[in-house]
Amino acid sequence: MKKLVALALAVMMMLSAVAVMAEVDYANLKEFKIDPAQIPQEKKDTTLYLGVSIRGLENPYIATIKVGMEMFGKYLDSIGQKHEMQVLDSQGDNDREVDNMRQFAAKAGGNAIAYSDPNENSIAYSLAEAMAESGAYLGTAWNKPDDVGPADLTPNWVMHTSPDNVLNGYTIAVELFKGMGGKGNILVLQGMLGNSAAINRYAGLQKALAEYPDIKVLEDDTANWQTSEALTLVETWLSKHADVGGIWCANDSMGTGALQALDAKGLKGKVGVVGVDANTDFVEAIRDGFATATMSSNGYLQGGYTLAVCYAVWTGLLDVAKFPPEYREFATPALLVNKDNAAEYLSAVPEFDFSTPFFMKAD
Repeated sequence: MKKLVALALAVMMMLSAVAVMAEVDYANLKEFKIDPAQIPQEKKDTTLYLGVSIRGLENPYIATIKVGMEMFGKYLDSIGQKHEMQVLDSQGDNDREVDNMRQFAAKAGGNAIAYSDPNENSIAYSLAEAMAESGAYLGTAWNKPDDVGPADLTPNWVMHTSPDNVLNGYTIAVELFKGMGGKGNILVLQGMLGNSAAINRYAGLQKALAEYPDIKVLEDDTANWQTSEALTLVETWLSKHADVGGIWCANDSMGTGALQALDAKGLKGKVGVVGVDANTDFVEAIRDGFATATMSSNGYLQGGYTLAVCYAVWTGLLDVAKFPPEYREFATPALLVNKDNAAEYLSAVPEFDFSTPFFMKAD
């Protein structure tokens, strides 16, 4: 009799858990909240491996993604979840990035969640597949082919996110052109070719150029996101062109290189420069009147909240197969930083509530 009662209680508990899961409103996941009381103790006692797959911490924006993981780690501490953190640094090598991911997931025995910024579009699926082989979960950002996505590898490829890079490229271009009075000559520094963010930001620039026919592009080349390459290119271009009114850069690291080249020519503060990422040094340059504008993609949010969504899936609180398409691929918020708000932006300390993981989804 006692065994029957115990069995009945166990069945009731299981049914109760299923009922709680069924109450998730998958049509409105922005309202979903992680309830630590619903997480099985067995999961909390299992060491969960957190990873961010990136290319070099020397880029200040990428470094904020790592900090976002650490912020999420503190949240896990607060709810009693055992975990370890790891940075998977590919240094811009595609094969290395995929291999890093495969080894990371295998070492964790599938008890792993990760954020990845694929080095190039072509390896996004391979990164997700590397995690899926061990039963781990991945959220990607920025780069993937248009004809491939998370729905191709459910449930392990949880989601793909990115700010609207066409809009970002367009917005900084318009800020640059307005600062030039709507006319003049510019130099263009593209990001890594074959990279979605670079391609889309450049498309945004082209859209702005179509609206400002009196802006002329004197030089256009890639500096592969790198400060040193941007410095070399801009130094060469400035030796050829005396009348430059602005420099459009697909990220802030290249913008920093452009500022260094301008400084060497005595032109810093006289030529407008724009970028994307809101790196601290570039925002300081905006505050001080040496640069024009940047877009904040909020790496803290991207890294931390991507892991938060994957965590909710790993614990069983969410079922990826029930996500609407708009929660598998979506945009994250971006903010224009210019002379009007640069000082305020620098003084702001991000604070996040990771119990509401889909806060990261732009409205």
